[in-house]
Amino acid sequence: MARLQKAGAYSEGETFDRLDRGECSFGVDASGDVLDEFDEEEVDEIRQKIGEFQAITLEYPGVSCIRDLLGEVIQGLSGLLDTNYGELIEYGEVLARFQREPLWDWRFTVGE
Repeated sequence: MARLQKAGAYSEGETFDRLDRGECSFGVDASGDVLDEFDEEEVDEIRQKIGEFQAITLEYPGVSCIRDLLGEVIQGLSGLLDTNYGELIEYGEVLARFQREPLWDWRFTVGE
C-alpha cells in the first residue's frame, strides 16, 4: 500500500481513495471488501499460492495507465493480479508479460 501512496498524488476518500499520476486517476480500495466476491475455496487457493495477503482494488481509466502503475509498484513483490476477466496472474508473470508484449491488454487475451 505504501508504494501506491508514493506513486503519485494520493488522497483519502470516503469510499475510494484517489491516486493521481500524470494524466491518470485511480480509485483505490484497500478495505479487502473485494474478497466477498470470492468463494472461500478461491481465497484458500490464493493463500496456498502466496500466503497471507492484502486485497487492493484499483479502478483505472485505461490499460496503459494501469500497466505503467503496476510496472512500478509490483516490482519485487509477491502477489496475484485478478484481471477481472477470469485470470489470476502472479506478479512476476505480469511484469514479464509487460516486457514481452508492451501493449498487452488482459481484457482481450482470455481464451486465445
